[in-house]
Amino acid sequence: MELIHSGQKLSINIYKGDNLVEIIGEVNDVLDDRMTVELPKYFMRYIEYLEVGKPLTVKIFSKMGTIDFNTVVITSPLEDNFTIELDYNAVKLTPDSEIKSVDAIETLKLKRNDNIITVKTSDISIDKIVCISSTELEVEQQFDCELILPGDYGTIIFKATVTKRDIVYDNEYTLSCYGMNEENRQSLLYYMYMYSLQYDQQGD
Repeated sequence: MELIHSGQKLSINIYKGDNLVEIIGEVNDVLDDRMTVELPKYFMRYIEYLEVGKPLTVKIFSKMGTIDFNTVVITSPLEDNFTIELDYNAVKLTPDSEIKSVDAIETLKLKRNDNIITVKTSDISIDKIVCISSTELEVEQQFDCELILPGDYGTIIFKATVTKRDIVYDNEYTLSCYGMNEENRQSLLYYMYMYSLQYDQQGD
């Protein structure tokens, strides 16, 4: 099926009780009866939902619309990859569906002059942040930034420059981070470490 190909954004949806867990990833490779998925960098926070044999729903976002299908997990990310069943007969295309924004755990505020733009993060690190913005940003724009972490992990202050606008998903931007003091740097490292540690321990 030409509708599904490597590099497309996708949403994995799993119900747990009355709650819907959404995991944003990317199509890695498409085979005859299965598809490998690239999960977000800190996928360990979701590991309890990605057990082999577990049913889930996948939405793949394309310029033609949203591709929906139900599937099961074939191999878990703890086995060095994450593979799901691919039944072409069960795939449904909903034309004209918009590519959706991602609800993020962290909130990022971009400040420039007297303007504040609030965006959603899809990936974070010490050096760069990938975000989804409903406001158009320009490459090489510079911002004063506040990354608001959940719970009591605090707010990280730094500066950033827009370095890339995704050529397909034009509301997705990559920011290069700099000017973060050592205290903020250690706080962000601790936040990322604690998330990884929490889900490592759940797997023990």
